[in-house]
Amino acid sequence: MSVTFYAPAPIPNDEYARNLAVRASGLLDRTNDPALTALAQAARKAVRADWAGVALIVDDLQIVIASSGGQLGRYERARSMSAHAIVTPDRVFCVPDTIADGTFRSNPFVRVGLIRFFVAAPIVDAAGHVLGVVCASSRNPRAALDESEARVLRSLAARVLDPPPAI
Repeated sequence: MSVTFYAPAPIPNDEYARNLAVRASGLLDRTNDPALTALAQAARKAVRADWAGVALIVDDLQIVIASSGGQLGRYERARSMSAHAIVTPDRVFCVPDTIADGTFRSNPFVRVGLIRFFVAAPIVDAAGHVLGVVCASSRNPRAALDESEARVLRSLAARVLDPPPAI
């Protein structure tokens, strides 16, 4: 029998203020919002992924509020690959092959075959707090994003904080 360890993501230095910003953003109330679902669909198409979503990281949770190709839900932050992406607010986070990457090969979602490729662009508010990510994953590894794909993902992440359309 072998023992497998997975190291959760580091906690950002501004964690307290970041959590307050997530709550103040109003995004927690926009679960399954059609505009955010459209962003998830666009992300999935842009990077040719099996799944894409808008995920917030708050307290000990990752909350998927919009999804294309998968489910909405709440997940333990300790298992979240998105939690790793929020500590690098200045770049798109990309893991072309999670099994080849020592940081992620023991992640529970990787071990069961759900995630081999993962990418995430940070959702950054006006104060510079990273609220979450627009992310995508596939069950097969692939090459890293090219600059065009990364630019599209960053653009979609920037649009998450746009006000919802008026009804």
